[in-house]
Amino acid sequence: MGSVRSTSELQSRALLAGGVPAVEEVRNGIHAIALAMPAMQPTYAYSYAILAGGSSRDVHIVDAGLDTDANWETFCAAIEALDRHVTDIVSVTVTHLHFDHTGLANRIREASGARVRMHGDEAAAIRAGLQFSAGHDVGDKFSEWGVPAAERAALLEIANSRADFGSSVVVDDELRDGQILDFGEHRARVIHTPGHTTGHICLALLGENAVFTGDHVLPGINPGIALGGRRSPDPLGEYYASLERLEPYADAEALPGHGFRFSPLGARCAEIRAHHEARTAQAAQQLAETPNLPVWELASRLTWTGGWDALPVVSRVSALAQTDMHAARVATVSAAE
Repeated sequence: MGSVRSTSELQSRALLAGGVPAVEEVRNGIHAIALAMPAMQPTYAYSYAILAGGSSRDVHIVDAGLDTDANWETFCAAIEALDRHVTDIVSVTVTHLHFDHTGLANRIREASGARVRMHGDEAAAIRAGLQFSAGHDVGDKFSEWGVPAAERAALLEIANSRADFGSSVVVDDELRDGQILDFGEHRARVIHTPGHTTGHICLALLGENAVFTGDHVLPGINPGIALGGRRSPDPLGEYYASLERLEPYADAEALPGHGFRFSPLGARCAEIRAHHEARTAQAAQQLAETPNLPVWELASRLTWTGGWDALPVVSRVSALAQTDMHAARVATVSAAE
């Protein structure tokens, strides 16, 4: 990861060992609770518990993991170990609408009366049934992308299986960019960072030099783009603009949705952008040699870990969507020149 370094030995060791890290206090009164994602990649997601402090017993949650009975038990036990109870939770702030971040939100809400909140664009995407746009959108585009008929059924099954993720979460409050959230002794600024999803947000802890990054910026993983909400004409350009919105926090520590804490945030943003720009350059070269190349054929000519032929079907759905985005980026840049 170049100049990016892990800031949590506990979390890094757990990832290398293939386990789920123990609860860790990442700031005074702020605790990272890892919740398992069985048979998935990544294998766990973080829910952060923020204790209001002072004489208050209030607890605020950032992201709510995957909804399983085992995770509910793990989560409740972690809250009890902090000398709090689930009924003390007053808010659940969700960085984005995917099922591994909204999962336990309804259970928490029902147990405590906590208000669940996310960006207004995410709430709108849920109402429109666009929880995972790689489902509906990709399925509709197979013909346009030149996907061979023999390949479509398996790809469509994967795409459709993702389409309803997060559809049942109840949203009480819709957040907006720049809003300040009161977590008791901690406060955070909402930063609208569209890219991974339309209404994704990061939360910058005021005075703490730390940012909850959700899935916008992750260590070791290049987040998928345009995976929820209505897709923009240039998803990568939109994502780059969101990375730039984090420039004031370039030296901050990232508290991500998966993996491990790391720093500096700005260096990782630069690495992710460089990765995408290199693939866009590959796509531009192929399209210059063969204009109007179908997405399926273009994807097969790009560089993928292990090679295109070795990509499992679940990865090919994402690869096709990414290839389409890189082609769109090539067109956008060409039109601007």
